[in-house]
Amino acid sequence: MADRIFLREVRLENINKTLLFYQNSIGNVSCVVWDAALVLTKYLEKQSTKSPLWLKGLKIVELGAGLGCVGVAAACYGSDVILTDLPDVVPQLEKTIDLNRAAWSDKGKISAVALTWGRNKPGDFEFIHQAVDIILLSDCVYYEESVEPLIETLKSLSSKSTEIILCQEQRDTEKQKAIWKSFMNKLYEDFSASKIPVYEQDELYASPDIVLLKVKKK
Repeated sequence: MADRIFLREVRLENINKTLLFYQNSIGNVSCVVWDAALVLTKYLEKQSTKSPLWLKGLKIVELGAGLGCVGVAAACYGSDVILTDLPDVVPQLEKTIDLNRAAWSDKGKISAVALTWGRNKPGDFEFIHQAVDIILLSDCVYYEESVEPLIETLKSLSSKSTEIILCQEQRDTEKQKAIWKSFMNKLYEDFSASKIPVYEQDELYASPDIVLLKVKKK
């Protein structure tokens, strides 16, 4: 089957906004809105319904943003968001920003910046300009070779006051189980983590196969 591009809609009911994403019918990373991104997006929606000012004015960085669903949603709730991914993904993120300008422009701010995990010097984070309040990431733990670089980037970007919200689909292959275990073991060296209970998540967008964590630097 030939690859084709179509518009994917993600609805934020509590603010009456519909987000749009150019999604590929087939592909690998950075081509679709993955389930973990939806779970995290709908978690932000539910928490913002309970506390409408929760995200307003916060500096948020999304790592491995892909199509940018989570970060764009955060901007719709008033955050100053930086979407980050590999350099070849940034043009797609910029398209996402433009496509959803009507949804976020009267609420928050958003930009897209290239960031390669683990190769970071202090100057690489000059684009942030201020301390990061929240780091968001969904389905970023997939390749063994990216585990340590991702941990190093989390350490570099965060302070003890930074909240990290991580959402990950738990895939059932032995390889993916081993990668997730390796990631969590390394994460616990410098961070603490706790599961966000299902009752705090969206009733429809929650799954036992998708873990949602709050992470803090020790």
